[in-house]
Amino acid sequence: MSLAVYQLISTIADYGNMTKAAESLHITPSAASHAISILERSLGFPLLHRNRNGVSLTRDGEFLLPQIRAVLAQEEYLQEYISQIQGMERGSVRIGVFSSICQSWIPQILHSFHMKYPPIKTYVFQGDYREIERMLLDNTIDLGVLSLPTSNQLSTSTLTHDRLLCITPPDYEPPQKTYVTLQDMKAMTLIQPQRGYDCTTQSFLENAQLTPNPHFSIMQDQAVISLVENGIGCSVIPELVLQTHTGNYNSYPIEGDPYRTIALATQQGKTQSLTTKKMMREIENCIESLSQSLPAL
Repeated sequence: MSLAVYQLISTIADYGNMTKAAESLHITPSAASHAISILERSLGFPLLHRNRNGVSLTRDGEFLLPQIRAVLAQEEYLQEYISQIQGMERGSVRIGVFSSICQSWIPQILHSFHMKYPPIKTYVFQGDYREIERMLLDNTIDLGVLSLPTSNQLSTSTLTHDRLLCITPPDYEPPQKTYVTLQDMKAMTLIQPQRGYDCTTQSFLENAQLTPNPHFSIMQDQAVISLVENGIGCSVIPELVLQTHTGNYNSYPIEGDPYRTIALATQQGKTQSLTTKKMMREIENCIESLSQSLPAL
């Protein structure tokens, strides 16, 4: 298979649509379809399911996709090294981040990175923790920002610790004045966001025997905060989330000072490109600078 066909398969997997994939690669849909048909005949098995709603990879196509993307990544690495020899900076890097990181860290990181390396293209993929893990393992992204613990198939490097705080209605004040105990929280209705639920928060709640109210199945942090603002209950939210979701609520440290650990993650054993290494250093430098302004744990 040629690299052009590899790229076509990868792009079709991204778009789920032959026409859009072809347009993004500046070829006609008929040429794209013809190239895939030739490839399928040579392989002896189909790679795509075709229907009215678009196209999707077959089971065999899904099996080959991570390897196809690995070959494309190696070709990109080769071109980067050639450019380095020629004295140029080029390439691309793909980052996966969860919502609070996308809002609080990524703008500063991207601005700083592109001031230093203008020709390098950066792609940001937003998802929850499990989605970022999956994208790392199937080579959709080069590096991700995750909450530990994570898959043992990933290599990780700790960036910072993010305190878990209890937010309460604005008229609530705990008996201890400056922090809340587990008993304080057990006396209130606990509301937790369901989407992107990180393992650290979940483990903390389970170990503390704190059970979220089953009547509330809320997907977004802002919706949970709105319920708390209106006196419905309390919630355990990472401090980094609250920095980008201000509102009319009180926030308190929790006894024992629980926290989540945020780390950079890459696929274990995978050779990292020059641009990926540059971005990893940029993220580490930016987070070190930002962490100096945060309260110590």
